[in-house]
Amino acid sequence: MKRKKVLLVDDVRLFLEMAKSFLNRENLQLTVAANGREALKVMRAVRPDLVIMDLQMPEMDGAAACREIKTDPLLGNVPVVLAAGRGRADEEQRCRAAGCDALLHKPFRREDLLATARRFLAITDRATPRVETRLLVRYGPGETRRLHDYTLNLSVGGLFLETEQVLPVEAPLSLEFLVPGADQPVSCQGRVAWVNAAGSRIKPNLPAGLGVQFSDLSSGDQDQLREFIRRECGA
Repeated sequence: MKRKKVLLVDDVRLFLEMAKSFLNRENLQLTVAANGREALKVMRAVRPDLVIMDLQMPEMDGAAACREIKTDPLLGNVPVVLAAGRGRADEEQRCRAAGCDALLHKPFRREDLLATARRFLAITDRATPRVETRLLVRYGPGETRRLHDYTLNLSVGGLFLETEQVLPVEAPLSLEFLVPGADQPVSCQGRVAWVNAAGSRIKPNLPAGLGVQFSDLSSGDQDQLREFIRRECGA
């Protein structure tokens, strides 16, 4: 299948790298540009399927570049998503007036960026194989790992932790667990994606616990998990 092409435009390298890390598991061809003027040159050479562009940039900002894209007969059908500051109504208005196809807010949330990319690129949310397994996980808010409980299931994208601990949705977590057969433990950051509270379970077929989404799993740890899941599935 031909890979979809996404152009990421921002003069701040940190945000470019963050967006790339969020999208790098979607089998996309990613290209970057540092400002609107450079983005136009890249678009004419690469012809991306989607542009995700910051509003505030030197030389040519996102609004000016978006207006030029939308009036170009060869580029006008490419969806343009502009990123504005969270809570900045003035920036949102500039983005809409420029004719953008959608808005994102900075700093990016991974799930918002993925949902937007999937919507415009018609990418389905791939069903990640999930296996039932009991692994001891040391974890905790922020950088601490003072808590420990066992997984009920596991995928490359995250895990379900059986626990009576109550943590808020979106709470950042630091996690460490050892996959059977591996030499080194998986060590990564994650977030609480959902909570199956003891008194009001979202999924009654599951015990009380936390649905955890990995946020910075290294490629080595991803390969380690895929190999473990492949073995567990008998593939």
